[in-house]
Amino acid sequence: TTIQDHSMILGFLNSLRSHLNFSQTKFDVTSLIISVGSTPSMFSHDNALSIPNIELHPGNYVFYDRQQLWTGACSSEESIGGFVLCRIIGHYEDEHRNAIMVDAGATALTKESTPQGNMCSVLGRPDLECYRMSQEITMIRCKSEDGVKCFPFQEFPLGSTVLLIPNHSCLAAACFDKYHVVDGGITPVSTKSEVVETWSPVKKW
Repeated sequence: TTIQDHSMILGFLNSLRSHLNFSQTKFDVTSLIISVGSTPSMFSHDNALSIPNIELHPGNYVFYDRQQLWTGACSSEESIGGFVLCRIIGHYEDEHRNAIMVDAGATALTKESTPQGNMCSVLGRPDLECYRMSQEITMIRCKSEDGVKCFPFQEFPLGSTVLLIPNHSCLAAACFDKYHVVDGGITPVSTKSEVVETWSPVKKW
């Protein structure tokens, strides 16, 4: 959790300071450049040791994702800034499947898991689940305890688009060579949001 992560970081810094004091070294602790951090602890960090040179290295706080929703680093889907836009390419209205197919799979989202289960989720639709994924496609159905809830196909016509929330945005972002940036402003991000910029990420190591 965020609290545990934060406590662990501060615990390490306190242990380091105690060790240096115990060894009676003349090393100036305040001259250290301490590199710590993670996305869950980013907004709960305080400089409790009065060391001015602390670098924070959160992994994906600019995007967030389903994993960070689970940790509590972000409070809702509205805080997430990284999505995969995909198109609905199949309706399966038979009793066995009762689902839709979209054209984004493991090569766009990866198959990393999260405690919530499944490989991704549909923005704004907590009633749906992305229950199966292959290399190029994902299958989406209604969440239902008895498995017989009818999918609202009329809300998702063939050729229309949806936004998927990745389990891990860093991995999903690495799948693309262009990011289309929208300005959500006071309006929630949707498939109709206007693209205002296109960014090209720095690749390779």
